Amino acid sequence: MSNFNKYLAIRNEYARIMPAWMDQYEKTGDMRQDPYFMDWDFSPIERQVWGDIRSLGLPFYPQIPVLNYFLDFGCPFLKIGIECDGKAWHDHELDKARDARIAKQGWMIFRIEGHECNRTIEPWTEYEEEERMDLVEKYFMTTSEGILSAIKRRHFNDEPCEQYQFLIDSTLFEHRSTPETRPTRRPLKRHDGPILAASALEGYIEEIMRRAKKVAEA
Repeated sequence: MSNFNKYLAIRNEYARIMPAWMDQYEKTGDMRQDPYFMDWDFSPIERQVWGDIRSLGLPFYPQIPVLNYFLDFGCPFLKIGIECDGKAWHDHELDKARDARIAKQGWMIFRIEGHECNRTIEPWTEYEEEERMDLVEKYFMTTSEGILSAIKRRHFNDEPCEQYQFLIDSTLFEHRSTPETRPTRRPLKRHDGPILAASALEGYIEEIMRRAKKVAEA
């Protein structure tokens, strides 16, 4: 399939399902939808970020169309977009102009560099936090998982997050490529049932195994 036909199919599929998604969100505040309505073809860095998105339980979906563009990942309900910047495919000035047009549609865009998508930080325990603040800072500021975690804590948590607030603010400021907006979430009125672990983590187990192998070989 040519790129034109591929993106046309993506645009048509979103046009078909998005009204029902938005209607459910307006009525219930629920942003959880099945992202596997298509077979997605990710680049290596996009696959890494997709694994982080799924592991954090964020309602971002691949290749969201906005104007004549496609965001790498987007939350259409709050209009937050994620772009993964591999050096070979991005021009800073063109990206800046593109993001300015998208921002006029009410979107807030965060850009994650390719090296941040590929970086992992060893975990720490709560008892080590004071001693390992260097790792905490690197996690938020220089890894895709940390950047997405900062977005989750700011825009998707039900309660304001005071822990690591300065790091969260700094992380979002450094990676936001459009003016800051304050997305308003609809209150979650009900759930359609419990979220099964197998469903929530679908497509992520393979990513966990890949990362474990990568760490073991390092």
